[in-house]
Amino acid sequence: MPREDISFQTSDNVTLRGWFYKPANSDASTPLPCLVMAHGFSALKEMDLNTFAHFFSSNLPLTCLVYDNRGFGDSDTKEGQPRQEIIPAQQTSDYSDAITYAQTRAEVNKDKIGVWGSSYSGGHVLWVGAVDRRVKAVLSQVPCVDGWANFHRLIRPDFVAGLNAMFQDDRHARMAGKTAGTLPVVDADVSKPSALPTPDSYKFFTEWEGKSNWKNEVTVKS
Repeated sequence: MPREDISFQTSDNVTLRGWFYKPANSDASTPLPCLVMAHGFSALKEMDLNTFAHFFSSNLPLTCLVYDNRGFGDSDTKEGQPRQEIIPAQQTSDYSDAITYAQTRAEVNKDKIGVWGSSYSGGHVLWVGAVDRRVKAVLSQVPCVDGWANFHRLIRPDFVAGLNAMFQDDRHARMAGKTAGTLPVVDADVSKPSALPTPDSYKFFTEWEGKSNWKNEVTVKS
């Protein structure tokens, strides 16, 4: 499938980068629906989003707009904001900005836009589909719909107090102008805190660590 490197500006002037897919036999005179796609917690577009987008555009009369979330992979972050930081409100807003960009493309039928997300971004697209009236279809795969419940389901009870103290210390440090604190996304040692302390998460992310520029790190605020 033809794949084009793309970039676009968000409403707060951050450059996001990704790929645009279209069917091989598509005719520029016939605009097609577009599926806007971004990955979940800390993951990059190279981590199988290309596989999904290629499959969709190969088997359906459909274009796909795939991009890295701000602060991750090939995308920029806002000046003064650290990379590897996940702010749900920003990521959902970026979906809407990606839709706006898709609507500017001649290959896209601007009235037939869908959003796709998985895990963390699976929750995002439920929100975007509810508030952005341009969205005509939502594909949400294993969505995160309750971050508070997920936190208490994933984090060992004996870690909660320590993590809450870490959150508070990080707020004070950042207010004082210090560098944002970080923690690993995954860790082989279950006695150490990480954002996603499950064997499946460790296996998935470490398999990609050597095949992409994914970093095993997110800010504490994330």
